[in-house]
Amino acid sequence: MSTENTNLHPRNIVSAYADLLASINENKELEPLRLIPFALPKSLLPFPLKTIRHALAIYLLHQNYTEQRKIIEDAYTYLDNFIPDEEYNLFRSLQASMSIEGRLKERVNNGAIQMLGIMNRLRIRTQSIRIRKEESIEELNSLRRIMDLPDNISDLDSDETSPIYEEVQELRLNL
Repeated sequence: MSTENTNLHPRNIVSAYADLLASINENKELEPLRLIPFALPKSLLPFPLKTIRHALAIYLLHQNYTEQRKIIEDAYTYLDNFIPDEEYNLFRSLQASMSIEGRLKERVNNGAIQMLGIMNRLRIRTQSIRIRKEESIEELNSLRRIMDLPDNISDLDSDETSPIYEEVQELRLNL
């Protein structure tokens, strides 16, 4: 088995993503945008977004503990906060220009038309993030249904999980 294939094991992908989330939590320099709350540049991701999403989905299929599922599902939906670097930098500069100093400079530079274009991109990006979050919730619900879980995992009763646990273990052995 090559090193490349070992790095692409879902455990390694999820672990690298978890490390990123922990470092974002600890790093006070890297501040999410205020214009798009929690938005971060995609270049921070240790693997392509789809690869991380797939690895998290595999983890969800093998997880039957409600608390751990909730953490994985939160990490899954948090992926939607990563936006292309170009847009992140653009919105960051817009955010800076919206400060008092930035507005004064904007008047001097007469960049109102450029500002409208940026604001339009901001609106489009926020709409696409909202739509993607809704899709993520539907994907998570589909994964729950595959495992015969309710859409709201907090509805699970501990007595009901034992047959599901057996199915999950069987599924894990077959993968």
